[in-house]
Amino acid sequence: MADRDDDKQKASPVTVVAAAEPEPASGWQWLTDQSGWDAFSAQARAAGEMAIDTEFVRRRTYHAQLGLVQLAAAGQVWLLDPLTQDRRAELGGLLADPTLRKWIHAGGEDIEVLARWTGARPQQLLDTQIAAQLCGTGGQIGYQRLVAEQLSVTLSKGEQQSDWLRRPLTPQQCRYAADDVRYLLPLAQRLLEQVDQRQRREWLIEDCERQVERVLAPVPAWMHLSERNAGQYPPAVQHRMNQLLHWRQVEAERRDKPRSWILPNGSVVALAFAGTDDRAAVIRALQEAGRRDPQRDADRMLELLASFGPVPADFPLAGAPLEGAEKGQLTLLRKELEALAQANDLAPEFIATRVTLEARVRTGQWPDSLGRWRLQLLEGIGERTP
Repeated sequence: MADRDDDKQKASPVTVVAAAEPEPASGWQWLTDQSGWDAFSAQARAAGEMAIDTEFVRRRTYHAQLGLVQLAAAGQVWLLDPLTQDRRAELGGLLADPTLRKWIHAGGEDIEVLARWTGARPQQLLDTQIAAQLCGTGGQIGYQRLVAEQLSVTLSKGEQQSDWLRRPLTPQQCRYAADDVRYLLPLAQRLLEQVDQRQRREWLIEDCERQVERVLAPVPAWMHLSERNAGQYPPAVQHRMNQLLHWRQVEAERRDKPRSWILPNGSVVALAFAGTDDRAAVIRALQEAGRRDPQRDADRMLELLASFGPVPADFPLAGAPLEGAEKGQLTLLRKELEALAQANDLAPEFIATRVTLEARVRTGQWPDSLGRWRLQLLEGIGERTP
């Protein structure tokens, strides 16, 4: 579980779980054979819910490399080694089962890794981070901090940067990994009670379904629209930028390398501006990208840029920076959002991001991508003018 929450723990009595403490024999168990898997599966289905987490490595590859799967049900914890136990079909069956509730924390990357390994699309997958946000905890709170606040247990982060592909795993790694799911179901129960007190169960389900949709969605056709400052560039540059981003995506997947290794974002912009008319600028961009032979690669890149052709008539341009009256509308809209968020005990950015607010100013409408409950909550917001 990737957890970048470095916030200080709130001052409260806690039970300290030492990372180096020897693991009790009953604390967790390996899933090493069919009988073990059948036992876990039966307990999960009997309980009607389970918890899941993963440990993976994503440093030198585009696709995350799965190193460990942690599972919990009915008060027990199991560890599944995907390097030695190919249980992707069985695990995929549980993930895709709409009658079995699954809990995860900050599951964006986990969803991607599990879907790729099992080939299954998760159903009824709920996220404790989203549940916590619906209960007024503010931003994207980390698992360790949430467990400390809700369950008065302090967990170690000591093995967070471990090499989860190296074998054998150490006892400390196994303890850390097991604790990532050991408390998930008790935490989920506590948060679900709070969600229900606020009558936001449907909100939770909707947001978690949308998270799966977002993570597993295909690459968008207009990748430039989500790039910072794209709205300040001329149409031809935006078009070349979009085409370069798609080319980089294809290359990263084909070569299984990080996108920034193929072409950093700054180089994408520089090449989009250079176009096919400035060979020297193309060479400079490739040098800055760390290419070993920018002179040779320049010819290939110029051919690639030339293949993009002119800007299509239906090509959507990124919105230009707001100016004048529009900036005043944005300021007013932000104030209205802050008041709405405070009244509903939610973080403003959890309801609508700055990008969403800018889209509302430009179009006069809230994007449908916000989903049902946010659109209902925002009804009437932004109707006034400065």
